[in-house]
Amino acid sequence: CKKNLKMTGGFRQIGDIGKGDGVTSDGNNVYFEFYTSKSGAIAKLENYKKTGTRLVERRLPASKKKILLKPNGKYYALLIGNSKYDSKKWVSLTSPVNDIDAIKATLDKSYKFEKILMVKNGTRNQILEAFNNLSKLTTTNDYVLIYYAGHGQTKAEQAYWIPRDGSGDWWKGDWININELNIFLTEIKAHHLAVMVDSCFVGGKFKGVNRLDMINENDESRNLVNQNLNDGLNLRSRSVLASGSTGPVSDVAPNSNNSTFALAFLNILKVADQQSVPLNMWNIALNVRNAFAGNFSQKPFYYHPDSWKDGGGDFIFIPKKNLKK
Repeated sequence: CKKNLKMTGGFRQIGDIGKGDGVTSDGNNVYFEFYTSKSGAIAKLENYKKTGTRLVERRLPASKKKILLKPNGKYYALLIGNSKYDSKKWVSLTSPVNDIDAIKATLDKSYKFEKILMVKNGTRNQILEAFNNLSKLTTTNDYVLIYYAGHGQTKAEQAYWIPRDGSGDWWKGDWININELNIFLTEIKAHHLAVMVDSCFVGGKFKGVNRLDMINENDESRNLVNQNLNDGLNLRSRSVLASGSTGPVSDVAPNSNNSTFALAFLNILKVADQQSVPLNMWNIALNVRNAFAGNFSQKPFYYHPDSWKDGGGDFIFIPKKNLKK
């Protein structure tokens, strides 16, 4: 690049066409297409010229003045990444531990979290103990983020997270049932609770309505950045954003040690900080979906589990520079 800019992101290829996205070091979102033949690329370019269509740089909605917000409580996070497993049934994964390390670094640098709990290659007891510890830390005024990356599995319509010591057989009782996690999640006293899941098969198993399908790409009402932010911050919120539903999900993005799901999340967090714009989960869901454009085998889900009693709010990531003192 003539401007010496760097870009982080990823791409995926389907047949002779590839699509990618990322973020530049000056905070711009980049979306691109590539072709295996020169004639294909020229044809696409000529089509843009004929139709008058042009590629537009995507940013978060701008504001004429800096948005300052004051949360009523504190922010906490529990980040779980399982890359290594004791049982030979579960292959080692590259991205989970790398993903939670990168997420923690970004949150520490740009967002004010009171405490971030980390579980790397956790056993069943270590993961459940972390949930219990989180419930002791939080109050009903607080904002809680939970992120899980690792193996998942289903059995007879039941969904499970697989801990490091999870055996190859479900009946041994060392997998973590999603229904069991629901109990722990209801014990967490939080005003906002956002759960992000990057795992095969189980992302859509916290029962609720799939909101992602309802989102109109051109619907400006989806963006709470310039309006209703205080409503989103102060109303109760319970949401799940998952990298997939009932099928397999990919481990790492091409030329990366992180998953596509995590990269999309990290990119938009960095852009929000660079542009000094508070960021809601609705906008994160949109950016994650864009990262999977053209990927027909994996579809992100964003929804509000019925039993969690969402109150119409939205989990908001507030850059440190946007915190009202």
